Amino acid sequence: MLFGSGHGDKSINITIEDLVLIGSGVHIYTANHEFSDPLQPIFSQGHQAPQPVNVCKGAWIGANAIILPGVTVGQNSVIGAGSVVTKDVPPFSVVAGQPAKIIKQLK
Repeated sequence: MLFGSGHGDKSINITIEDLVLIGSGVHIYTANHEFSDPLQPIFSQGHQAPQPVNVCKGAWIGANAIILPGVTVGQNSVIGAGSVVTKDVPPFSVVAGQPAKIIKQLK
């Protein structure tokens, strides 16, 4: 399943492969605010370039998790409820926390 970014660039997508479980209240983002200039209000700095998000086959995303731009969630991985995923999740891993960290390997 593919979803567009909402920023007019149809090449940036959210891809959700087969057999993925997604809990209630999950947020998946393809873009974020720019905040590189500390002298300017964040409001005035616009947005970073959109990046794709991929959720691979068999993953489980717990309720209220947040997945940030550019992240790939590996095959059969688990994201704990309420986690904030800031970087790629390897296949067959369990991650949790804010930011999410690997807490267990499923292999």
